[in-house]
Amino acid sequence: MAVATPDIQSNIQEFFKNKSVFVTGGTGFLGKLIVNKLIRSCPQIKHIYLLVRDKKGKSAHERLEDIFNMPIFKDINSTYLKKISAFSGDCSHADLGLSIENLNTLVKEVNVIFHSAATVRFDERLDIAIGINVIGAREIVKLAHKMENLESYLHVSTAFSNCHKKHIDEKFYDLPYNYEKLIHLYKTKSSNILEKMKPFLLGPMPNTYVMTKAAAEQLIKHEAVGLPVTIFRPAIVIATAKEPLPGWIDNLYGPTGIVTGVMTGIIKALPCEIDAGTDLVPADLTVNALIAASWDTNIRHLGKSKLIEKCEDDPWIYNFVSSPENPLTWGTFSETLMYHILHRPTAKAMWYPTLIVNASMFLHKLTVLILHYLPAFLLDLVFIVRGKKLRLVDQYKKIGKFTDILEYFSTREWIFSNKNVHDLWDRLNKDDKTLFPFDIKQMHWNEYLDTYHKGIMTFLLKEGPDKLPAAKKRLRGLYICHMIFKGAVYIGLMMFFWMIIKKIFLV
Repeated sequence: MAVATPDIQSNIQEFFKNKSVFVTGGTGFLGKLIVNKLIRSCPQIKHIYLLVRDKKGKSAHERLEDIFNMPIFKDINSTYLKKISAFSGDCSHADLGLSIENLNTLVKEVNVIFHSAATVRFDERLDIAIGINVIGAREIVKLAHKMENLESYLHVSTAFSNCHKKHIDEKFYDLPYNYEKLIHLYKTKSSNILEKMKPFLLGPMPNTYVMTKAAAEQLIKHEAVGLPVTIFRPAIVIATAKEPLPGWIDNLYGPTGIVTGVMTGIIKALPCEIDAGTDLVPADLTVNALIAASWDTNIRHLGKSKLIEKCEDDPWIYNFVSSPENPLTWGTFSETLMYHILHRPTAKAMWYPTLIVNASMFLHKLTVLILHYLPAFLLDLVFIVRGKKLRLVDQYKKIGKFTDILEYFSTREWIFSNKNVHDLWDRLNKDDKTLFPFDIKQMHWNEYLDTYHKGIMTFLLKEGPDKLPAAKKRLRGLYICHMIFKGAVYIGLMMFFWMIIKKIFLV
């Protein structure tokens, strides 16, 4: 665990000394890492309060205990864990669903807010997305205005909140809708009516996630006036690079779900423009930048530094992205991971891992028909004959819906500016750059993607190196089946086209 010592002159550690922090989304992927980093690298922090929903019969306290049992908290001393408390509540409820006692504690004690709670499902129901992402943002702003000693407030958004624009700067953009209108509809219309209105309400936005995250930014601009608030926009956040554990990941969202599907042989085709750049950022670098931005927000708001401008009327925005300094294309991403997948296969593979990418949706759908639905249909016939329930075709319908949702982001490219992030890095002293590194330029993608693959194997598929011999043996058997199926498809296609030729020319 990193600790403050007389030899370390960390401005960030000094800022968090004796501070109380409030974190929403603390049970989410990014939230867990925020809490973990703060307790490891700022051990003189006073307390961390988490907003946690009661869920699946478990209380907030029980869910916190589950988090402490995760690998990333295993080596943290119990003395430090006692500095973390869970308050039962819900972002979409009035006053966050907090008890009066807990609400008063936050008002009197909290110095720093990290609002990272959000629903990140792209196809989320509109009423749920508004409730969590917009109403939740408003409730946090209302609470922040009441806090007696608030020094810094970080609102976590997304780099794609304005993805209807080609060039995305670190600034606010006018939107084709108003956040107040969304809140009014949320309060006055049923979920069914909202779903029917969704195509009209979305406008140029591809899904309810980015739509409501953009609306939340708009809300922050208008309702958080006077607060020491900053908007932090990370790109696509995936597994950690180094800390607290290399490759740590606990979810199947976004690219991770796709990669895991390819590793197991379930996903074989994707809609993707291989030459388009992607914006992926490791989770630990993201958290380091977020914490550094919290320190910076306090400095700007108080006007303590002569090196930077005083806080402007609008909150500052940080685009934490990788493409400007360290670009990575979808083609390189997929090729590199396919190399690791075939050289370090999983024992859970159902079919031989292959991946065909097409920017053309027509070609993609044709590939899906042959490589996904055809074998699924044939296997389902076998299941039916054996008296088992039809299942694979239904599973591929869900997978198809998932990949089609991601198509918007895998076939397009954006140009981001990240000057504020650059300036933030330059303002850190030597010790803070060591304790809270987030310079994307120093990343090596080949090395990181190897770590990413190992992380999926270790933390999601629960496989260690001891499984590798059996996995390679299984892969050889799957390869033989793959070649037989491939040959059968080729022969079938040749026979089909020959029949067409005969029909046309040999009548």
